[in-house]
Amino acid sequence: MNKEIANLIVQIARIRNVDITYVCETLRTSVVAGLKRRFGPDTETHVEINSETGDIRVFLAKKVVERVDNPGQQMLLEDAQQVTSSAEIGDVVRAELPLEEIGRIAIRKASDELLLKLREAERTKLYDEFIKKKGEIVTGTVQKIGREEIIINLGLIEAVLTNREQLKCDHYRQGLPIKAYVHRVEKTPIGPRVYMSRTHPEFLRKLLAREVPEIKEGVVEIKGIARSPGIRSKVAVTSLDDKVDPVGACVGYRKSRIENIVKELSGEKVDIVHWSRDPQVFISRALGPARVSEVIKEGETHIVVVPDDQFSIAIGKRGQNVWLASLLAQTKIEVLKASDYRNRAIMNKANKVPADKLDLEEELLSKLQTAGLNSAFDILNCPPEELSKHTGLPAESLEELKQKIRDQVWLS
Repeated sequence: MNKEIANLIVQIARIRNVDITYVCETLRTSVVAGLKRRFGPDTETHVEINSETGDIRVFLAKKVVERVDNPGQQMLLEDAQQVTSSAEIGDVVRAELPLEEIGRIAIRKASDELLLKLREAERTKLYDEFIKKKGEIVTGTVQKIGREEIIINLGLIEAVLTNREQLKCDHYRQGLPIKAYVHRVEKTPIGPRVYMSRTHPEFLRKLLAREVPEIKEGVVEIKGIARSPGIRSKVAVTSLDDKVDPVGACVGYRKSRIENIVKELSGEKVDIVHWSRDPQVFISRALGPARVSEVIKEGETHIVVVPDDQFSIAIGKRGQNVWLASLLAQTKIEVLKASDYRNRAIMNKANKVPADKLDLEEELLSKLQTAGLNSAFDILNCPPEELSKHTGLPAESLEELKQKIRDQVWLS
């Protein structure tokens, strides 16, 4: 049996890639635990294992008694005197337990426990290894493509990329390499469970740090990221060195750096925005590529005025551009056409402009006041049919009148 145990120790050490000393120590612990289960938790046991020969020697500390109730903790005087001739009742004698009394089954059970402990140690080691990789990008191979998730082979373990964490424009094939961000690592009874993401904002941050040396060196700092994964992202950057252009550093020569990132993100557009402490300046830049005329703060909202032909660009497809800019600037943004903003401003001022302050003919002014239209707001807000009835003017002239009043209010 000694040769069998020696072979078992060597085999386990080789398969599990651990030191033989560790295997022997774990086996020793398992044998001790087995004896304590058999004879009681108070049993004092000492186990010696020779990894080369497979010899196992087990010693029990037994109290010398007149009658034995527990053979693992007690022994008769005559038996004790065979070990130590001077033994007396009440003494504790260190007696060797014949291996046959432990039995092959017990040794096999101890070796099974050893394997369980080694597997647990492996799982713990893997967990400790991957918990350090949380928040980093790792590269694996697509192993299995399922309906709900993709299994990625990371070598010793498999990782999960759920549908929610995949880019819609990604195309996966078995055996191809894939980069993703480790955003969660869980400890489970069968080993660490690694969850990866390609949609997380930090994935883009890490890609930029890999591609742009100035970010890695701390010269360029990322102040914020807003993502619509697979479609468009906006990244706010600033430079701690006045000589370094943060936007240019991220974009790279002939857009080489940003194009590498866009390629990794399967075509997702990435806008690099120069961050500013001034919210109005920053919001104006964040709404790029649209040209902004003015940014006005009204309460908790920032009103952004753009030329009429820039409105659709500022809003973006399905409101995406303004939504990302709002996320990046961490404020509510409302985009208005210059013409709409002018009309709104005129209506706000019109209530404070009396009709008699307008440059109107006396007869027309008299008709308006008789009708109760005593301010520019009343006139501009009056329905065309009623205004025509009060003034006797045709529809064409009414529009000219209103435009004339608008111009006067705007300049007042």
